[in-house]
Amino acid sequence: MFKQSVRKFGKQVLQWSNVKLAYQRITLTKFTTFFFFLALINCIALVIFQSISFADNAEAYDIISGFLTQANITKNRIVYLSGDVLLECKDIPTESDADCSPLLPSGGNSRRGLDDFIGASTIVQRHSSDKAKTMKDSNGEIDELMLDNGQILDQTCLQSVLWLEDIIHDSMAEDLFTLVFQIWLFLLSFVTILNESLPHLGAAIKLHYHYQDLIVDQACDNVDFLGNWWDARTDHSIPILVFNAVACITTTYIASRLYKAYANQSFNRVDATSPVHKTYKLVLVLSVCVQLGGFFAIASTAMWLDKASFKSIEHVATHLDLYRVVFSVMAALEVPWAILGWICFRRESRWQFLVFFGISLLLCASSSGVFASPLYMFIFHTWPFFASLTVVAYVLIVFTSIMGVFCRLQFGKGLPEFLQQKEVPEGADFAPVFAKTSARTLQLPDQAHKVFSILRHKSGHCEAFLYPSPTPEYPFRGVSCLSVSSAAYSI
Repeated sequence: MFKQSVRKFGKQVLQWSNVKLAYQRITLTKFTTFFFFLALINCIALVIFQSISFADNAEAYDIISGFLTQANITKNRIVYLSGDVLLECKDIPTESDADCSPLLPSGGNSRRGLDDFIGASTIVQRHSSDKAKTMKDSNGEIDELMLDNGQILDQTCLQSVLWLEDIIHDSMAEDLFTLVFQIWLFLLSFVTILNESLPHLGAAIKLHYHYQDLIVDQACDNVDFLGNWWDARTDHSIPILVFNAVACITTTYIASRLYKAYANQSFNRVDATSPVHKTYKLVLVLSVCVQLGGFFAIASTAMWLDKASFKSIEHVATHLDLYRVVFSVMAALEVPWAILGWICFRRESRWQFLVFFGISLLLCASSSGVFASPLYMFIFHTWPFFASLTVVAYVLIVFTSIMGVFCRLQFGKGLPEFLQQKEVPEGADFAPVFAKTSARTLQLPDQAHKVFSILRHKSGHCEAFLYPSPTPEYPFRGVSCLSVSSAAYSI
């Protein structure tokens, strides 16, 4: 019983010491403190704004889905925007049997310009499918929907809404990605301290323009069933844009100051060899690529699986089960790939590198092979956000694989020993020092004991070895430097 109490108390002390260490790292300088709270506030604010944006899109998606479900609109055809024309296809547009045709008749209602649209008032009533009535033809099939104000949504209008439903669904996926990305960025910033989206507004305006021009003005004969939902969506997008811009500028400045401080601390160790510095820089670049590449690869894979499983795409896609298996395997491999890329080069583990490099080749091959898929290329061309994410992930995976080979060639140059001696002991109030293990390493005589002090000057290195008395080999008791930072290790 007593041993268990002592063990429990020891764990609590260790936990509190870790919290204290984290606090000391955060409050190390005014820049680390400001950077932490800036990252925290930025994360909280953008998560709130992005959650509101997601709720807005979810509300519109529910309205649209309600109308389509009530009208019993079959979703076995693809409706997509090609230029300024809505096309309806039986299959992927690039396939020979797609049989694409314009959904809207030529010579429709007059179309307003984008400038006129932005300045126009859109304060109209928002409608709900709960109050809409179905109107059937002579065969008993639903032909039209009558809104609560008597306006009619015919089949052409409802078919065109399939495209809008698809776009709103994509916007919800983008909101979820951005929300998770903000949380990931904060965690990354926090780990950085412990270890020494802007296009939405433009996309919202463009989508509103196409909705007003193609669906309201043409397909639905001036019936705007979403009403002032667009105004609320735009109002909620503006703070995201402004906050992102301010946070980007501020974070860039603070991060540059932290980079200088951490780079000076990492690369100006006493007596560290040039090959070690070169290897460490390569590993740091690789670590950045692994973190970014892993996140973007997992995100793009998840977004593609969600898109390919969505209604109309799911009905026309062939070999969808095979696609799901391939992308699920890719998503499962990307997690250990990112972890191995982080640890194997720091440990110089050869078998971990072989696993990492094997996964890298597999990811490069599969990421290249999917571009031969008509379904993948259709989603790639019609979803700019996904296309951008995919290109970034692909470039990072390829670059990380190449950097991995360069880092592997640096094995055996002392990086693990450098990293072990670089670690700061808990509770230490001095900068750590790296002692190079080479033929030039100074061997202390047997008489030396008690204290071994190292003084470091900004413009160079100044070493002082203190002994109880001078010796023939070391006829001095100490060397001093002015304006230096010192560290002391007891031997």
